[in-house]
Amino acid sequence: MKQNLYRSMTFGAMWLVCVAMTACSGRPAGQEASAGTRQEGVETFQQDTPGGEEPFPFPDIPEVMTNPDERRSYLLQHYWDRYDFADTTLLQRAGVTEQGLVNYVALVGTHPDRAEADGAVDGFCRKMAAGEQSRQVFASLLEKYLYDPMSPLRDDALYVRFLDRLLAHAPKEDARRDRWSFLRELAGRNNPGEVATDFTYYLPDGRKQTLYGTPGGQLLLFFYDPECENCHTTLLEMKASAALAEAVRAGQVTVLAVYTEGNPDVWRARLGEMPENWIVGTDREVIKTKALYDLKAMPTLYLLDAEKRVVRKDVAFGQLAIDN
Repeated sequence: MKQNLYRSMTFGAMWLVCVAMTACSGRPAGQEASAGTRQEGVETFQQDTPGGEEPFPFPDIPEVMTNPDERRSYLLQHYWDRYDFADTTLLQRAGVTEQGLVNYVALVGTHPDRAEADGAVDGFCRKMAAGEQSRQVFASLLEKYLYDPMSPLRDDALYVRFLDRLLAHAPKEDARRDRWSFLRELAGRNNPGEVATDFTYYLPDGRKQTLYGTPGGQLLLFFYDPECENCHTTLLEMKASAALAEAVRAGQVTVLAVYTEGNPDVWRARLGEMPENWIVGTDREVIKTKALYDLKAMPTLYLLDAEKRVVRKDVAFGQLAIDN
Protein backbone atom coordinates (compact mmCIF):
# COMPACT_ATOMS: atom_id res chain seq x y z
CA MET A 1 0.00 0.00 0.00
CA LYS A 2 2.77 2.44 0.88
CA GLN A 3 4.59 1.77 -2.37
CA ASN A 4 1.39 2.22 -4.39
CA LEU A 5 0.71 5.55 -2.72
CA TYR A 6 4.26 6.73 -3.38
CA ARG A 7 3.95 5.66 -7.02
CA SER A 8 0.67 7.59 -7.45
CA MET A 9 2.02 10.70 -5.78
CA THR A 10 5.22 10.62 -7.81
CA PHE A 11 3.31 10.42 -11.09
CA GLY A 12 1.22 13.40 -10.07
CA ALA A 13 4.35 15.37 -9.21
CA MET A 14 6.00 14.60 -12.54
CA TRP A 15 2.82 15.58 -14.40
CA LEU A 16 2.57 18.94 -12.65
CA VAL A 17 6.18 19.84 -13.35
CA CYS A 18 5.67 19.09 -17.03
CA VAL A 19 2.52 21.13 -17.42
CA ALA A 20 3.82 23.99 -15.31
CA MET A 21 6.68 24.40 -17.75
CA THR A 22 4.43 24.20 -20.81
CA ALA A 23 2.37 27.02 -22.22
CA CYS A 24 -1.28 26.46 -23.21
CA SER A 25 -1.36 24.02 -26.09
CA GLY A 26 -4.53 25.31 -27.69
CA ARG A 27 -5.86 21.79 -28.30
CA PRO A 28 -9.58 21.12 -28.00
CA ALA A 29 -10.53 20.22 -24.43
CA GLY A 30 -11.64 16.72 -25.34
CA GLN A 31 -8.20 15.78 -26.61
CA GLU A 32 -6.58 16.07 -23.21
CA ALA A 33 -9.34 14.67 -21.04
CA SER A 34 -7.71 11.24 -20.75
CA ALA A 35 -4.55 12.64 -19.15
CA GLY A 36 -5.57 15.78 -17.36
CA THR A 37 -7.90 18.75 -17.25
CA ARG A 38 -7.34 22.46 -17.46
CA GLN A 39 -8.88 24.17 -14.46
CA GLU A 40 -8.70 27.85 -13.66
CA GLY A 41 -5.97 28.51 -16.20
CA VAL A 42 -3.60 25.68 -15.25
CA GLU A 43 -3.46 22.09 -16.39
CA THR A 44 -3.60 19.61 -13.51
CA PHE A 45 -3.28 15.90 -13.04
CA GLN A 46 -6.72 14.29 -12.94
CA GLN A 47 -6.62 12.44 -9.64
CA ASP A 48 -8.78 9.46 -8.75
CA THR A 49 -9.95 10.81 -5.42
CA PRO A 50 -12.33 8.93 -3.09
CA GLY A 51 -15.94 9.99 -3.43
CA GLY A 52 -15.13 12.30 -6.34
CA GLU A 53 -13.71 15.01 -4.09
CA GLU A 54 -12.30 18.13 -5.66
CA PRO A 55 -8.59 18.12 -6.61
CA PHE A 56 -6.07 20.61 -5.31
CA PRO A 57 -7.23 24.23 -5.78
CA PHE A 58 -4.53 25.47 -8.14
CA PRO A 59 -4.18 29.22 -8.67
CA ASP A 60 -5.35 30.98 -11.82
CA ILE A 61 -2.41 31.55 -14.14
CA PRO A 62 -3.12 34.70 -16.21
CA GLU A 63 -3.88 33.77 -19.80
CA VAL A 64 -1.49 36.42 -21.06
CA MET A 65 1.37 34.39 -19.58
CA THR A 66 2.50 32.03 -22.33
CA ASN A 67 6.21 31.84 -21.51
CA PRO A 68 6.89 28.52 -19.70
CA ASP A 69 9.33 30.11 -17.24
CA GLU A 70 6.86 32.85 -16.35
CA ARG A 71 4.08 30.31 -15.86
CA ARG A 72 6.25 28.16 -13.63
CA SER A 73 7.35 31.13 -11.52
CA TYR A 74 3.78 32.36 -11.14
CA LEU A 75 2.61 28.91 -10.10
CA LEU A 76 5.46 28.63 -7.58
CA GLN A 77 4.68 32.00 -6.00
CA HIS A 78 0.89 31.60 -5.88
CA TYR A 79 0.59 27.83 -5.43
CA TRP A 80 -1.09 27.98 -2.00
CA ASP A 81 -3.24 31.09 -2.56
CA ARG A 82 -6.53 29.16 -2.73
CA TYR A 83 -5.73 26.51 -0.13
CA ASP A 84 -7.32 26.97 3.29
CA PHE A 85 -4.73 25.94 5.89
CA ALA A 86 -7.32 26.39 8.66
CA ASP A 87 -9.72 23.83 7.17
CA THR A 88 -9.09 20.76 9.34
CA THR A 89 -11.19 18.54 7.08
CA LEU A 90 -9.24 19.59 4.01
CA LEU A 91 -5.96 18.81 5.78
CA GLN A 92 -6.96 15.14 6.03
CA ARG A 93 -7.84 14.73 2.34
CA ALA A 94 -4.82 12.96 0.87
CA GLY A 95 -5.96 13.53 -2.70
CA VAL A 96 -5.88 17.26 -2.08
CA THR A 97 -3.37 18.04 0.66
CA GLU A 98 -0.88 15.21 0.25
CA GLN A 99 -0.99 15.24 -3.55
CA GLY A 100 -0.77 19.02 -3.51
CA LEU A 101 2.34 19.00 -1.33
CA VAL A 102 4.07 16.36 -3.46
CA ASN A 103 3.46 18.45 -6.57
CA TYR A 104 4.76 21.53 -4.77
CA VAL A 105 7.91 19.76 -3.58
CA ALA A 106 8.62 18.71 -7.17
CA LEU A 107 8.03 22.27 -8.36
CA VAL A 108 10.42 23.73 -5.75
CA GLY A 109 13.07 21.07 -6.35
CA THR A 110 13.17 21.67 -10.11
CA HIS A 111 12.98 25.46 -10.04
CA PRO A 112 16.14 26.98 -11.57
CA ASP A 113 16.17 30.10 -9.38
CA ARG A 114 17.20 28.99 -5.87
CA ALA A 115 16.49 32.36 -4.26
CA GLU A 116 13.01 32.57 -5.79
CA ALA A 117 12.21 29.00 -4.76
CA ASP A 118 13.40 29.56 -1.20
CA GLY A 119 11.30 32.72 -0.99
CA ALA A 120 8.24 30.70 -1.99
CA VAL A 121 9.09 28.01 0.58
CA ASP A 122 9.32 30.70 3.25
CA GLY A 123 5.85 31.94 2.39
CA PHE A 124 4.43 28.42 2.43
CA CYS A 125 6.01 27.59 5.78
CA ARG A 126 4.77 30.82 7.30
CA LYS A 127 1.19 29.89 6.35
CA MET A 128 1.27 26.25 7.36
CA ALA A 129 3.16 26.88 10.62
CA ALA A 130 0.51 29.33 11.81
CA GLY A 131 -1.94 26.57 12.77
CA GLU A 132 -1.34 23.65 15.11
CA GLN A 133 -2.97 21.01 12.91
CA SER A 134 -1.63 22.32 9.60
CA ARG A 135 1.85 22.43 11.13
CA GLN A 136 1.50 18.83 12.28
CA VAL A 137 0.14 17.52 8.97
CA PHE A 138 2.59 19.26 6.66
CA ALA A 139 5.65 18.61 8.83
CA SER A 140 4.76 14.91 8.83
CA LEU A 141 4.25 14.85 5.05
CA LEU A 142 7.53 16.66 4.40
CA GLU A 143 9.38 14.11 6.50
CA LYS A 144 7.58 11.26 4.74
CA TYR A 145 8.40 12.37 1.21
CA LEU A 146 11.76 14.14 1.57
CA TYR A 147 13.42 12.13 4.36
CA ASP A 148 11.94 8.61 4.51
CA PRO A 149 14.45 6.20 2.91
CA MET A 150 11.56 4.44 1.12
CA SER A 151 10.39 7.60 -0.64
CA PRO A 152 11.31 7.99 -4.34
CA LEU A 153 11.27 11.75 -3.77
CA ARG A 154 13.77 11.65 -0.90
CA ASP A 155 16.10 14.65 -1.01
CA ASP A 156 17.96 15.56 2.18
CA ALA A 157 19.22 18.89 0.85
CA LEU A 158 15.71 19.97 -0.16
CA TYR A 159 14.33 18.76 3.17
CA VAL A 160 16.82 21.02 4.95
CA ARG A 161 15.51 24.02 3.01
CA PHE A 162 11.97 23.31 4.22
CA LEU A 163 13.09 22.57 7.79
CA ASP A 164 15.00 25.86 8.00
CA ARG A 165 11.85 27.85 7.18
CA LEU A 166 9.62 25.65 9.36
CA LEU A 167 11.91 26.28 12.33
CA ALA A 168 11.92 29.99 11.50
CA HIS A 169 8.12 30.22 11.70
CA ALA A 170 6.99 27.49 14.12
CA PRO A 171 6.10 28.73 17.62
CA LYS A 172 8.93 28.47 20.14
CA GLU A 173 6.71 26.44 22.45
CA ASP A 174 6.08 23.68 19.89
CA ALA A 175 7.50 20.51 21.46
CA ARG A 176 8.41 19.12 18.04
CA ARG A 177 11.04 21.76 17.43
CA ASP A 178 13.69 19.57 19.07
CA ARG A 179 12.93 16.74 16.65
CA TRP A 180 12.93 19.08 13.64
CA SER A 181 16.24 20.56 14.74
CA PHE A 182 17.75 17.09 15.13
CA LEU A 183 16.48 16.02 11.70
CA ARG A 184 17.81 19.24 10.20
CA GLU A 185 21.23 18.49 11.67
CA LEU A 186 21.25 14.93 10.34
CA ALA A 187 19.85 15.74 6.90
CA GLY A 188 22.26 18.65 6.55
CA ARG A 189 25.38 16.53 6.99
CA ASN A 190 27.47 14.80 4.36
CA ASN A 191 25.44 15.86 1.35
CA PRO A 192 26.83 15.55 -2.20
CA GLY A 193 29.51 18.14 -2.85
CA GLU A 194 30.51 18.43 0.81
CA VAL A 195 33.61 16.99 2.44
CA ALA A 196 32.55 13.94 4.45
CA THR A 197 32.77 14.05 8.24
CA ASP A 198 35.94 12.43 9.54
CA PHE A 199 35.73 9.61 12.08
CA THR A 200 37.94 7.04 13.76
CA TYR A 201 37.62 3.32 13.22
CA TYR A 202 39.51 0.29 14.53
CA LEU A 203 40.86 -2.58 12.46
CA PRO A 204 40.44 -6.22 13.61
CA ASP A 205 43.97 -6.17 15.06
CA GLY A 206 43.10 -3.11 17.16
CA ARG A 207 44.99 -0.52 15.10
CA LYS A 208 43.30 2.88 14.94
CA GLN A 209 42.64 4.63 11.64
CA THR A 210 40.65 7.65 10.42
CA LEU A 211 38.50 8.20 7.38
CA TYR A 212 40.74 11.04 6.20
CA GLY A 213 43.78 8.83 6.66
CA THR A 214 42.35 6.04 4.51
CA PRO A 215 44.18 5.93 1.15
CA GLY A 216 42.59 5.45 -2.24
CA GLY A 217 40.98 7.19 -5.18
CA GLN A 218 37.25 6.77 -4.87
CA LEU A 219 36.19 5.50 -1.46
CA LEU A 220 33.07 3.40 -1.01
CA LEU A 221 31.82 3.66 2.56
CA PHE A 222 29.73 0.68 3.62
CA PHE A 223 28.13 1.10 7.06
CA TYR A 224 26.77 -2.30 7.99
CA ASP A 225 25.64 -4.81 10.61
CA PRO A 226 26.30 -8.53 9.87
CA GLU A 227 23.04 -9.42 11.64
CA CYS A 228 21.05 -7.20 9.27
CA GLU A 229 19.33 -9.12 6.45
CA ASN A 230 19.46 -6.18 4.05
CA CYS A 231 23.15 -5.75 4.82
CA HIS A 232 23.78 -9.39 3.95
CA THR A 233 21.87 -9.03 0.66
CA THR A 234 23.82 -5.91 -0.28
CA LEU A 235 27.10 -7.53 0.71
CA LEU A 236 26.40 -10.44 -1.64
CA GLU A 237 25.55 -7.99 -4.42
CA MET A 238 28.79 -6.10 -3.89
CA LYS A 239 30.88 -9.28 -3.80
CA ALA A 240 29.26 -10.44 -7.03
CA SER A 241 30.05 -7.18 -8.86
CA ALA A 242 32.84 -7.72 -11.38
CA ALA A 243 33.11 -3.95 -11.91
CA LEU A 244 33.68 -3.30 -8.22
CA ALA A 245 36.15 -6.16 -7.90
CA GLU A 246 38.19 -4.88 -10.83
CA ALA A 247 38.11 -1.28 -9.56
CA VAL A 248 39.36 -2.43 -6.15
CA ARG A 249 42.02 -4.64 -7.70
CA ALA A 250 43.23 -1.74 -9.87
CA GLY A 251 43.42 0.61 -6.89
CA GLN A 252 40.75 2.93 -8.29
CA VAL A 253 38.25 2.24 -5.50
CA THR A 254 38.78 1.47 -1.84
CA VAL A 255 35.95 -0.20 0.06
CA LEU A 256 35.77 0.71 3.74
CA ALA A 257 33.23 -1.44 5.60
CA VAL A 258 32.44 -0.08 9.05
CA TYR A 259 30.50 -1.97 11.70
CA THR A 260 28.46 0.61 13.62
CA GLU A 261 26.71 -1.51 16.25
CA GLY A 262 27.78 -2.51 19.76
CA ASN A 263 28.53 -6.24 19.71
CA PRO A 264 32.19 -6.72 18.75
CA ASP A 265 31.93 -10.50 19.18
CA VAL A 266 29.30 -10.70 16.44
CA TRP A 267 31.42 -8.47 14.21
CA ARG A 268 34.55 -10.59 14.69
CA ALA A 269 32.67 -13.83 14.14
CA ARG A 270 31.58 -12.67 10.68
CA LEU A 271 34.82 -11.10 9.47
CA GLY A 272 35.43 -14.11 7.24
CA GLU A 273 32.52 -13.03 5.02
CA MET A 274 34.31 -9.85 3.97
CA PRO A 275 36.60 -9.74 0.89
CA GLU A 276 40.30 -9.72 1.79
CA ASN A 277 41.04 -6.56 -0.22
CA TRP A 278 38.44 -4.48 1.61
CA ILE A 279 39.26 -2.44 4.70
CA VAL A 280 37.02 -3.62 7.54
CA GLY A 281 36.70 -1.88 10.88
CA THR A 282 34.41 -0.91 13.72
CA ASP A 283 33.74 2.61 14.97
CA ARG A 284 32.75 1.31 18.43
CA GLU A 285 29.33 3.01 18.08
CA VAL A 286 30.71 6.56 17.92
CA ILE A 287 29.13 7.41 14.55
CA LYS A 288 25.67 6.47 15.74
CA THR A 289 26.05 7.92 19.23
CA LYS A 290 27.28 11.28 17.97
CA ALA A 291 25.07 11.22 14.86
CA LEU A 292 28.08 11.86 12.61
CA TYR A 293 26.29 10.18 9.71
CA ASP A 294 22.60 9.67 9.09
CA LEU A 295 22.18 5.90 9.48
CA LYS A 296 18.41 5.80 9.19
CA ALA A 297 18.46 2.38 7.51
CA MET A 298 21.07 -0.33 7.18
CA PRO A 299 23.15 -0.74 5.22
CA THR A 300 24.10 2.83 4.33
CA LEU A 301 26.47 3.50 1.43
CA TYR A 302 28.36 6.66 0.52
CA LEU A 303 30.67 7.18 -2.44
CA LEU A 304 33.51 9.65 -1.83
CA ASP A 305 36.10 11.05 -4.22
CA ALA A 306 39.85 11.20 -3.60
CA GLU A 307 39.45 14.37 -1.50
CA LYS A 308 36.83 12.63 0.68
CA ARG A 309 34.10 14.75 -0.87
CA VAL A 310 30.67 13.12 -1.05
CA VAL A 311 29.69 12.03 -4.56
CA ARG A 312 26.64 9.94 -3.68
CA LYS A 313 24.83 9.79 -0.35
CA ASP A 314 22.90 6.86 1.09
CA VAL A 315 22.00 5.08 -2.13
CA ALA A 316 21.53 1.47 -3.14
CA PHE A 317 24.64 -0.24 -4.47
CA GLY A 318 23.05 -0.62 -7.89
CA GLN A 319 22.70 3.18 -8.14
CA LEU A 320 26.39 3.83 -7.62
CA ALA A 321 28.61 4.68 -10.58
CA ILE A 322 31.94 2.99 -9.91
CA ASP A 323 34.67 4.25 -12.22
CA ASN A 324 36.85 1.50 -13.59
